[in-house]
Amino acid sequence: MNKFINCLFIILFLSFFTNCFCFKETLNNEKFAKDPLTLVKLYGNFITGFQSTSKVSDNGGGTVCAGCTLIVSMVEQFASIYNETVDNVIAQLCNIFPSGIESICKSFIERFGPQIINRLELKETPDVVCNSIGLCTDPTCRLFPPPKSASWERRSGKSKQSFNENFKHSKRSEVNVPLDVDPIVKVFDNHQPLIDFDHDNFSTAPTLRGTHWRGADCQDLDNYIYPGRFINNYVADIDHNCNGIYGRDELKRSYEELYCTDTPPMGVAILGDSAAAHFHIPPEYIMPTIINSTTYSNVIEIAENEGDWPHMSSTTGFTNSSWIGHPIGPVSSIYLHMRERNRCMHRDYQNIGVNGARTSSMASNIMFSFARDQQNDNPVLLTYALIGNDVCNSHPDMSHMTTPDEFYDNVILALDYLDTKLPMGSHVVFLGLVDGRVLWDTMNARIHPIGIWRQDVTYTNLYDYLNCLQISPCFGWMNSNETWRNLTTERAMELNQVYTEIINERTYKHFDMTYFDTPIQEIIDEYAEMGGEIWQLIEPVDGFHPSQIANALLADYIWNEISTPPYSYLVPPVNPHNSKIDQIFGDQGGYE
Repeated sequence: MNKFINCLFIILFLSFFTNCFCFKETLNNEKFAKDPLTLVKLYGNFITGFQSTSKVSDNGGGTVCAGCTLIVSMVEQFASIYNETVDNVIAQLCNIFPSGIESICKSFIERFGPQIINRLELKETPDVVCNSIGLCTDPTCRLFPPPKSASWERRSGKSKQSFNENFKHSKRSEVNVPLDVDPIVKVFDNHQPLIDFDHDNFSTAPTLRGTHWRGADCQDLDNYIYPGRFINNYVADIDHNCNGIYGRDELKRSYEELYCTDTPPMGVAILGDSAAAHFHIPPEYIMPTIINSTTYSNVIEIAENEGDWPHMSSTTGFTNSSWIGHPIGPVSSIYLHMRERNRCMHRDYQNIGVNGARTSSMASNIMFSFARDQQNDNPVLLTYALIGNDVCNSHPDMSHMTTPDEFYDNVILALDYLDTKLPMGSHVVFLGLVDGRVLWDTMNARIHPIGIWRQDVTYTNLYDYLNCLQISPCFGWMNSNETWRNLTTERAMELNQVYTEIINERTYKHFDMTYFDTPIQEIIDEYAEMGGEIWQLIEPVDGFHPSQIANALLADYIWNEISTPPYSYLVPPVNPHNSKIDQIFGDQGGYE
């Protein structure tokens, strides 16, 4: 077990949600440790949001080229910041990583270090360096501007410590690659909890599709006990649905029956993509100006969650995080609003968000990991939110976008399945695709984190660079060509019309359907009134996903919509016993 958990940084950041590498072909420790390209593949995926599947031989070098450029840039910046020689930084670079990653880093340095030193001493840019050593193959793909004597002269370092001293106390952890494929397939192919002894799809561990993603299982040796269960097969002293309400009063009456029968609870779930799962790569991971001995302290845990933060997301968020590198901002969610309305639904949440998901993958695989017993569980308010990937990909054309007909068929497949899973009285809320033109409009002139030190890389540079390599998360919207941005939005709006068509044509036995546009402009307007700036609503590393602030604003906006007429039928009545529940049961067992 420990061997598996400790390996995940390597496996996750190389495979993640897009199957960049086949799991079975990458589970060889010696291969990982000795492959000098492993580290650059990892870093290349940092700035693509782990969306690309390209190889070194493709599109100017693909993610390998991007990773090389990023790493060489960090080496050069470290040298400048700490007033060190490049060769000394190269010699000490791998100390910033956990020990398992350190060995991978050393393989890269052993293979390419001397060439990098020579090229940087000639004051070549990271793009030129990586083309020179063969990891980039198209010199027209450039992230950095050509060197200028003023900007590329050695700046005075701000640190009083040497590079080596700053990282000599780095937290280290062992990382080993596992021999067993099955657990990895369960978590990352099937999107089910790794720790689940009773196979009810609920867990006691926070990561690995555990309690950060679904309510905590209070009895993981009994598959009749889990969050959201309505039917009780046990005496009152057993918490049969893990909501923390159990036992009897002085008259021997069941607390569950007293406080939860009159206002039956409703669970909260989402079927979605990386925005639903709340994808976030800490910007400090690629910013030498602030990297320190604790920067990577929680990298393993972040990897175990696939780079996602569902416990802070707009639908299922329930807590802030103490992990170093966590998203900054308030936590609000549909789940927290629903729980405030009825404390009996405590822990009844499921986040089935998968990075890179689109309607086709949802219908063919992802939706089957949603756990609900139609006969024995409470109804659910389920959000179906695939807000970008049906029009977003790295291809420089429209042929890989989902067509309206395909979209219709995919959504119908999902709805037909949900009608076999959702209990009577459930609701399905569709959130439409966004108008992603806001990305370019907001970010194009801003400095990307990798360019902070010299103020030399804007998001325009990043977007054009990723498109040149054909590894962009969204060629259409992350594009300096306005025509492409408009065409992508046009297709997205066509797909949104399909939801209305389905609602008008179809009815289902166990749930009704409602559609909302994803309220991007409304969130922007609200945040501007609060004195905020639009760029703060977008994740800084990939320039693509909604930030923590945006997640919280989205939650509050959608809740206000569904809890007031004409949509107030979507949420159950307020439980008049909430104060009693709070008085007797406090935090109801929390979330562990």
